[in-house]
Amino acid sequence: MKTLSRIYLYFLTLISFPLCGKDMVLDLADRFFDLGFYEEAIIEYKRYIHFNAATKEVSYAYYKIGLSYREEHKLKESLQAMEASSQAAISDSIREERKIDIAVTYIAEGRYDKAKFMLLKIISFSDIVEIRRKASLFLGIVHIYCYEWGSARDALQVYFKEGGNTVFARTVDTVLSYAENMKYKSPTTAKWLSTFVPGTGQMYAGNVGEGVNSLLLNSANIYFIIYKLLKEEYGNAYIIYFFLFRRYYFGNIYYARKGAMDYNRRLSEQVADSVFALIKRIEGIISYPDPDQESGEF
Repeated sequence: MKTLSRIYLYFLTLISFPLCGKDMVLDLADRFFDLGFYEEAIIEYKRYIHFNAATKEVSYAYYKIGLSYREEHKLKESLQAMEASSQAAISDSIREERKIDIAVTYIAEGRYDKAKFMLLKIISFSDIVEIRRKASLFLGIVHIYCYEWGSARDALQVYFKEGGNTVFARTVDTVLSYAENMKYKSPTTAKWLSTFVPGTGQMYAGNVGEGVNSLLLNSANIYFIIYKLLKEEYGNAYIIYFFLFRRYYFGNIYYARKGAMDYNRRLSEQVADSVFALIKRIEGIISYPDPDQESGEF
């Protein structure tokens, strides 16, 4: 079905372009975009810009090019188009909207520091309440991605303070307050536990089965090393130490620390997912970028 739609729109382009005005070219590009034909949409938007460089719709065309590139996971090209859209904007409100779009693309790239800096500038200097609110929302989202619960809470409080559903505000604040006080596992503690008693670090990190297995294997290796030493079989004792004990002992320390870090990450992701689920219900569902997929939309 999409292939037939593409053929039809190409046919429409061929027969109508010599006669059509600028609005029809832009409308055709929008149709491509709405159908998910992003490469074709980019071509038509660029065609529009080429023939109508002095019009106010150029900023919009660059903006849609940026969104098209973002949908195709071409984030560098998306940023360039968004920046061109911001420069071509005819009003401060549109220019600041485009800067938020750029920050969202930074989030999609995983460049959180740049996104934070840009959003903070907008919040600090914009005179438009809705722009500040939107920037505060995405700043809160950036902090959630970084598991910075206190900073996320502050940013979202600004968002809700200047308007929004008070029930959602209290719920989000409660979840983030809980996140600030979560009990994390210490990777350092896990490492030292397994250093002195193999397996206990994994148990501390919540991997009881792995911890018991590590305790038994390392205990067996220590037993056989001591046994061979007592029998004065120093070569065999060294072989057990070099090929078995070192592998399981130092592996047990590594996985104890890693297990604690994985536990903390899973705990943080669960809270982040809960907050995002709430945020997406705000004012008609606002979606947010997914850095893991290297693309995003809002």
